[in-house]
Amino acid sequence: MKNFILFFALLFSFTSFAQIEGTWNGNIEIPNQKLPFVLHVTKENGQYKATSDSPDQGVYGIELQEMRFENNKLHLKDARMYMTYEGDLTNGNTINGTFTQGGQSFKLNFTKGEFKRNRPQEPQPPFSYKTEDITFENKEAKIKLAGTLTIPNGKGKFPAVVLVTGSGAQDRNEEILGHKSFLVIADHLTKNGYAVLRYDDRGVAASEGDFESATTYDFANDAKSAVDYLKTIKDIDSKKIGILGHSEGGMIAQIIAAENKDIPFIISLAGPGIAIDELMLVQKYEIEKATRLSNEVLEANQTLFRKIYEIIKKNPSNDIANKEIKSFLKSDLTYKELSEKQINELASITDSNWFATFIRYNPENNIAKIKAKALIINGEKDVQVTAKENLEGWKKGLAHNKKATIKSYPNLNHLFQTAKTGMPDEYGDIETTIEPVVLEDITKWLNENVK
Repeated sequence: MKNFILFFALLFSFTSFAQIEGTWNGNIEIPNQKLPFVLHVTKENGQYKATSDSPDQGVYGIELQEMRFENNKLHLKDARMYMTYEGDLTNGNTINGTFTQGGQSFKLNFTKGEFKRNRPQEPQPPFSYKTEDITFENKEAKIKLAGTLTIPNGKGKFPAVVLVTGSGAQDRNEEILGHKSFLVIADHLTKNGYAVLRYDDRGVAASEGDFESATTYDFANDAKSAVDYLKTIKDIDSKKIGILGHSEGGMIAQIIAAENKDIPFIISLAGPGIAIDELMLVQKYEIEKATRLSNEVLEANQTLFRKIYEIIKKNPSNDIANKEIKSFLKSDLTYKELSEKQINELASITDSNWFATFIRYNPENNIAKIKAKALIINGEKDVQVTAKENLEGWKKGLAHNKKATIKSYPNLNHLFQTAKTGMPDEYGDIETTIEPVVLEDITKWLNENVK
């Protein structure tokens, strides 16, 4: 869905197009799944054009190649995507039709109006606490990061929590498929007496910096700068500032806590507890297994990627790792059927300095150094950071720490939603952003260990 290309609108009468101008939304009715699809028809420089969004895939504003609207019939086509749509405008607000891609056809009916997800937990103003958009500086990187600080009403030296997002370019709310997890967490914690700072990742939204060139360690420095900033706020208790990190954010929390003994507490939501190369192999296996790949293919993929990750781990130089991966794939007869293009694609994972650095990281040493109070939680249906393996890693590493609490939740996925399969394609369909029991447990733990 990400390879839509530019189109040149065909001209028809204004009267005809006026009926269809605006925003339309519907669901591509794939078996066992509904994939939201949003169509925008606009007029620019005297010409009409159509753009599309696929919210569940994080794709927005893609211009379609071809559009026609005649006699109340809408035709869309994008040859690069092997996609067509044929629909009938049955009244001023409904288009009924069929979406075809790759030889398969699915029902897609549009209703006129903006696309909205039902997110009942999303807080709405006015808020019962103080909220302020702020900026703080990472002096080492010479960038300013933008965020939102929420502080309970009243006087105080409030304990505070810095929220650190997971991997990928995330805004301050860690918005994923319409779920604003960090907004929900910040609202809940602030209502319960904690100041909360959430911020846009570097290079994202209002924050300065280059996201693409940054590694986990750069993001850790950003989080440390957030802690330093909070120490300057008069309403915040400078000795009670901790970090709550989700996914890679939990990894960042362990890095900071290991290096900085003045961090009094950390909370890890689905943070890695095992070597990242092993985590990625487990993740790959669980997701591919859920898609019903054969055992033979599953094992073959595990063998291939284990070797690729081994090469990356033993070579601090990404360029050398890239060359060694190519050499391995060309010399091993197991992969003699791979084309030059496929070999280059497999080796290209070293092009991302973030990913290569990520693969080389092992939480073991840092977790063993953590003396801060720690709450470590995972959902048992999480297929991205699996509970069994990762919580065992945390448990082993924190064996020295009598102030650590480790807990898993049955039926919760990587976002801590109640899930059927735990697969990422469910995230957007689930209305709950984060199960209330998780919010309550975090607050209870903070009250008992921090306040």
